[in-house]
Amino acid sequence: MKKSRAPDLTQEVLQKVLDTLDGWKGKLTWELLLDAVEKFSGHKYSRFTFADYPKIANAFAIRKDSLRGTLPRTRGEPRDERVRASLQRAERLEAKVARLESENALLTEQFVIWAINAERKGVTMDMLNAPLPKPNEGTKGAKNGKRAATS
Repeated sequence: MKKSRAPDLTQEVLQKVLDTLDGWKGKLTWELLLDAVEKFSGHKYSRFTFADYPKIANAFAIRKDSLRGTLPRTRGEPRDERVRASLQRAERLEAKVARLESENALLTEQFVIWAINAERKGVTMDMLNAPLPKPNEGTKGAKNGKRAATS
């Protein structure tokens, strides 16, 4: 009997996975994350599926590293629910900032690689910064997914 395959990750599910990682408390393993994703998505994904998505793999590694350095809070928890909620939100947002800064660093690195490769091929910064051609005024858009040629 063939196992049914989980559907591809949509942007919505991908964002929920990242949000789940940003707010993760306690021990973090791939299995625990996959179980949490199954609860909200209804589909059982594999670790290898998530590893194919750099955003998830990087967010997982960053969150795992940040959790290693924290001790569980059993004392000193604020009694006021609003204060606890605010602290949890702040921790979630700090985790999200760390993840986004890491993603930004990777994108900046990719941009530098592209810029150097473009320069090696004789593409100048002026060529790269040239505005995109505007579509013809008389048409409602490009046909067949192609841009209108400019003179």
